[in-house]
Amino acid sequence: MLRALGDPVSFLVLVLSFVVAVTAHGWASSVAADRAGDRRPRQEGRLVPDPRRHLDPFGAVAGLIAGVGWAKPVEVPPRSRRGALLAVTLSGAAVNLLLGVAALVVVRVVAGTAPTGTTLLQYGVGGDLAPRVALLFGLMNVYVGVLSLVPLPPLDGGRLLFGLGPRSGGWQKAEYHLVEQNIGIVVLLVLLLLPLGGATALLPALLDTVVDPLVRLVTSG
Repeated sequence: MLRALGDPVSFLVLVLSFVVAVTAHGWASSVAADRAGDRRPRQEGRLVPDPRRHLDPFGAVAGLIAGVGWAKPVEVPPRSRRGALLAVTLSGAAVNLLLGVAALVVVRVVAGTAPTGTTLLQYGVGGDLAPRVALLFGLMNVYVGVLSLVPLPPLDGGRLLFGLGPRSGGWQKAEYHLVEQNIGIVVLLVLLLLPLGGATALLPALLDTVVDPLVRLVTSG
């Protein structure tokens, strides 16, 4: 997003889209956890769509630099409650994807086919205001939703992986290092921000591979 500072409109739309995307994600996960009987989101004031309650500092840094980041994690239910575990870890991504697809449908109506890629979330895009807003908002939500499913803590996909994975000593040790010692955050930032052997960072390139067909399907019909 910082690379879009030369285009104030794109920068503003990207920042607002990111804030809405992670707030919607965190709020949906918090509501799902509350309905599953976990009172921590209620005690933390996370049952309202207040960005201050759902923004994650490291996720925001990733968003500013890489164009996509993540929401503040919500504690997941124990593995014995598999339905609740799935609901909490998947609800945020589901809301992001619904918002993203809805915005991309607007893009299809007003502009037809649309470009895609994490570079748009870093540099913005030109054109008429309405298609720009719909495209960047849609892409931001789709990318935030898909990123959250990556099986690496602190993302929801990582919490789901360890929530459903075996309880062997190796897995517990890996979970301790990735979650409790925040190694997962370091690995995630490296994969998002540093180009390892290529022109772009590994994780944004993988996200593009997943998101591009979806965007083209929605905007091209």
